[in-house]
Amino acid sequence: MPRKSARRTKLAPKKKKGFFHFLKQYFMLVAVCMIAFIATDKVLSVVNKQPTCANTKTCKSDLTVKIENGATGTFQGKTVIPPQINPSELASVPVLGASTEKGDKHIYVDLKKQTLYAYQGSELVLKTFIASGKWGKTPVGNFHIWEKLVATRMAGGEGADAYDLPNVPYVMYFFHDFGLHGAYWHDNFGHTMSHGCVNMRQIDAKALFEWADGPSGSTLGTPVSVCNEIQDGMKCVQNDPIQG
Repeated sequence: MPRKSARRTKLAPKKKKGFFHFLKQYFMLVAVCMIAFIATDKVLSVVNKQPTCANTKTCKSDLTVKIENGATGTFQGKTVIPPQINPSELASVPVLGASTEKGDKHIYVDLKKQTLYAYQGSELVLKTFIASGKWGKTPVGNFHIWEKLVATRMAGGEGADAYDLPNVPYVMYFFHDFGLHGAYWHDNFGHTMSHGCVNMRQIDAKALFEWADGPSGSTLGTPVSVCNEIQDGMKCVQNDPIQG
């Protein structure tokens, strides 16, 4: 039988890629980059979530009254002398707001201006400089005072940042172990200087402690709004606030 000759199949010539092809590829690349950017941002936002502990890494602070008159503390490698705490010196009648009409109490913290405002109704009863988180973030959000301690011990940090402070006076916790309290180990009010709590001058912390309410039965303690900044008209601006 005669052999059949093999057929040769000619390959179709490749079409040149035109402008629209490259344009499509470009937009696909942009879309992938945008998706990757958004996903990375979400992951970082979780990683950089505001901490839930100010004085420990485990939120197991000793959240009890602890008066240690005569003890010494440490802050930034230096020995500091705590104030003497005498609970009987607290006023039986609140100092702030005593001459104002009754109204709801509210505490505002402006992190940008490092300033605290205390209102009773529409009346401003206290305005003072504070020192918020420098080594740890102060949580932004709307909270309530959940515990009041005339004094307690606070400890935390690591290495040169470690601190151990007895007799921290006039403490009002508003979110986990983040609180408003007096500070005797620095006087840098008006600037960030804490591990997340809101530091105040002792005289102001005492006045606020006497005025503010803790929880009672089903009634919540005095509201505390921590704001990134407060704009005109006491508008509290909060970026990504914690739900306290």
